[in-house]
Amino acid sequence: MAAISPPRPPSLREGGALAICSLLTLFVACAAPAPPAPPPGPGPIPARLRVEAPSGAEVQVDGIVVGTAPLLTPIDADPGPHDLIVTENGHHPHIERVQLERGKTKSITVDLDPTPQRIGAWVAIGAGAAGVATGVVFGVLAVVEDRRAQDLLDNSSGDLSEADQKTYDDAISARDNDRIGSGVAAGAGLALFVTGALLFSFDDPKLPSRDGKTSSVKTVPIVSPGFAGALTTVEF
Repeated sequence: MAAISPPRPPSLREGGALAICSLLTLFVACAAPAPPAPPPGPGPIPARLRVEAPSGAEVQVDGIVVGTAPLLTPIDADPGPHDLIVTENGHHPHIERVQLERGKTKSITVDLDPTPQRIGAWVAIGAGAAGVATGVVFGVLAVVEDRRAQDLLDNSSGDLSEADQKTYDDAISARDNDRIGSGVAAGAGLALFVTGALLFSFDDPKLPSRDGKTSSVKTVPIVSPGFAGALTTVEF
């Protein structure tokens, strides 16, 4: 029976070659690029809200200001209910709860009605402008009457005749009355104009706050003989 010889250990040269092959295999495995990641799936499609409102109106969605009208692009939002608030100074705010659907665009057209204070402001401004214009007219008439009286004096040789004296007295009386009318009309007109401007500037509509309360600023004109002004109140 033939004897089985034990396996021969690798020589030094063979062992070195084997180690080099192992290192090369490891280097190639590490240097190889990683397989590309799978493409991401489609993200959620948002809902969109298109708001058409008067130019200059402020648009809020869920208490966050998203822009001032006109909005050039729709508003992206999550599907579901949202609170839409559109406000503009001098107008009643528009508050609406809208339901948005995924992947769809909902269009809302908003018309804002002016507040009574804004209407009163325009009336006061118009009346004030008319009063100032009336004062100017009376002022011009006063100048005309004064010129007429002065012409009578310039054309007389010294003493006025009885007829000229009466004409002169009438002209002076008319001049004085026109001056008084000019001052009263212009003063009242200016007071009304300033009051209207105050009403216009402080016409802030009531807005809902986070705690459900409302706050507003109101200005009420006060006009009396020899005085004109306004009373401003803040409501919480």
